[in-house]
Amino acid sequence: MPKFLKIFPLIVLLISSHQVLMANPLLNGLNRSLENSGLENRFNASPAAPSISAREAVGIAERRYGGRAVGAREINTPNGPAYRVRILQDDGKIKNVIIDG
Repeated sequence: MPKFLKIFPLIVLLISSHQVLMANPLLNGLNRSLENSGLENRFNASPAAPSISAREAVGIAERRYGGRAVGAREINTPNGPAYRVRILQDDGKIKNVIIDG
């Protein structure tokens, strides 16, 4: 039997499996398919910057809840950026509040 006929089924198998891989974006070409689908930004997007500053968030929290802010830090929530502000209330209790950014 000629050598070509021995390896012919292997060549056919390789070519057909390559076509299957190219047709399925989950197996091959994932980056290209994400770019074309618009989903790339959802997976690679960095968190959005807050629209207010930490100082503004502290002011909002102090006015809304009374007392004095003793700390604030930026956090990411499912609704977007926000600030977690710690308020020392007049009765001595610490209240943690979240102010949307």
